[in-house]
Amino acid sequence: MRGGSPGINLKESSVNRISLRFVKWGTGLLALGLLTGYGPLGHYLHGGVKVRCPWAPVHAHVAVLGWLGFTVFGLVYRALPSWGTPGPSAAKLATGHLWLSIISILGVWLNGTMGYRLIDRFSPGFYYRPDPDKLRLWLSIDGMFLTVFAAGCILFMLVVFSVKYEAREGGG
Repeated sequence: MRGGSPGINLKESSVNRISLRFVKWGTGLLALGLLTGYGPLGHYLHGGVKVRCPWAPVHAHVAVLGWLGFTVFGLVYRALPSWGTPGPSAAKLATGHLWLSIISILGVWLNGTMGYRLIDRFSPGFYYRPDPDKLRLWLSIDGMFLTVFAAGCILFMLVVFSVKYEAREGGG
């Protein structure tokens, strides 16, 4: 149904707009996830097979949490109004979820690429030989952004659990 059709209220159409934003971000993160896959590929093609690759977690987080996570969140948000009425704060919670997710995925990506290079300037090879303090710093920054993602997931759960089931006409 379209936003002006009977049975769709303002809260539902707001959640639908957020749904589309999640899917669009997911599509963009698919491209970014594919591009970050060239880092590990280059690493291993140039003889890094015996040593782990610092780009691999970046690629995995952007592809899985970004592309798959954002797309699934968007599709669930799209389905919610057909299952029932989202709670009164659903649109605000979903918007907060979207922004926390964007900040976290871009943060993981920036930390994994630029953060890695910055720390490597102060402690060359910190990842490979490991320099425990620098490695701990780099991983802690990553953990901070993943915690932001988890906070967004809590908002998602609040929205999903706020939906009050309503039987629809026509068996829907």
